[in-house]
Amino acid sequence: MHHAYLLVGSAEQAEKYLREFVGDLTGSPDYFVFKDDVFGIGDARKLSESAVRKAFTDRKIFLIAPVKITREAQNALLKTFEDPVENTHFFLAAREEELIIPTLCSRMRVVRLSSEASEANEASKFLRLPIKDRLNFVKKFVDKEENLSVFLDELLALTRSKKIYDVRKFSDDRSASSRLILEHLALVLDNI
Repeated sequence: MHHAYLLVGSAEQAEKYLREFVGDLTGSPDYFVFKDDVFGIGDARKLSESAVRKAFTDRKIFLIAPVKITREAQNALLKTFEDPVENTHFFLAAREEELIIPTLCSRMRVVRLSSEASEANEASKFLRLPIKDRLNFVKKFVDKEENLSVFLDELLALTRSKKIYDVRKFSDDRSASSRLILEHLALVLDNI
């Protein structure tokens, strides 16, 4: 078993894969799950501290499946993933491999959980709309406080556009405005 895996897909797909790969870990004192909306540097430090502690069982398993993982957190995980304690295994779930910095990605074995993008999702609907309707979509999206990261990941999976990738990286910034990001995409996507 490799020490670190990048599971490319949704958090649900990652959990299912992990259950099939290592079995049911429910109730294990050596199974740690990080599924908050944002995995930040504080979480990375907590994970690193937990990783060096002695295991109660024969191995420790860490599942990291947040909606967003900050660049600072990814940098903080480099040493932990590079030189893990024996029988410690990390599973990081991300919707797209490109959202993980290359230096962290190089320390993991990549497993693609699903290469199919749903044609019925909001992102594909957004892409088919004319500009005026896209702007109306943006207003509704922001008013409902939908998850911007998930939406951008869906757009990225459908288009593989460098423009969307650049916006997606910026969207994890705490000061990023969902409305401004989506309005920008509504206007520039015709040029892709």
